[in-house]
Amino acid sequence: MNPDLRLHRYTQWTAVFAAFVIFAGAMVTSTGSGMSVPDWPQSFGTWTPDMKGGVFFEHGHRLVAGALGLLVLALALWAAAREPRRWARMLTWGALIAVLAQAALGGLTVLRGTFFDWGHTDPIVSAMHASLAQALLATLVAYATVSAPGWHSAAPRAKAPMGLALGAAALALGVFVQIVVGAVMRHQQAGIIIYDFPLSYGHIIPPFYNGLVALNFAHRVGGWLLASLGGGFALRVAVDRSLDPWVRRPAGLFLGAVLAQFLLGASVVWTRLELPVLTSAHVLGGSALLCTAMVLALRLRSLSRGGR
Repeated sequence: MNPDLRLHRYTQWTAVFAAFVIFAGAMVTSTGSGMSVPDWPQSFGTWTPDMKGGVFFEHGHRLVAGALGLLVLALALWAAAREPRRWARMLTWGALIAVLAQAALGGLTVLRGTFFDWGHTDPIVSAMHASLAQALLATLVAYATVSAPGWHSAAPRAKAPMGLALGAAALALGVFVQIVVGAVMRHQQAGIIIYDFPLSYGHIIPPFYNGLVALNFAHRVGGWLLASLGGGFALRVAVDRSLDPWVRRPAGLFLGAVLAQFLLGASVVWTRLELPVLTSAHVLGGSALLCTAMVLALRLRSLSRGGR
């Protein structure tokens, strides 16, 4: 089967743009701009508000998110015409459903905050909005992976053990769970409720708990587990010369991404959330982990079955 290289490249760039939209959305939260615009879908009753202060971040995020919706719609239609595999086409339609749901959640976040006169966004809806954005990106990366020329390569590849494929799938799931916990923590304003790192209030385990402390500590434990167990698994794959470089490369990328993400998380605490770009980069680091884990899982799954 000859892949449509243009469709593959388009999917890659759409995924890159989706990552940028995630960063833009993270900047809305990091700068406290979530309710800078009280109406939706317009901003102060117009499509072209004065782009100053929080409006720049909030309305700017709406603009790039709208552009992403159009890109994903074009992708789904293109795949419907050119992608012969039904299961692969379903990935693009899943991405389209996700981006539409994202728009609805984004609007609901603003409208609930305005209707109840909270002066802030609904933390639960906001966390769902942030988590779904990551799921959308993962779906786009999945289609970019299975539409790549390497997926259709006729060159023989060494078969991978099913155990590694299952481990990689568990790794991708673990990264997504960590992202969800982080999103809930972030939108509950609990990012630095534990103000020191690597200790917690000077102890290995916090000496007292409430719901927000437990949430923050759970996110930290997840980070340690991903860095140790996840990093160890990726290292095992990356150094195994019996495996094809096709799977060893994303494993190596995951190793670099998990180290960078761990350092970013520590820096966010040490700077007390005072650098919005740094905090948003940590959110984007979660995207990098999820994407590399997704590619690794799909490629190992393919080789564990002896073909694509």
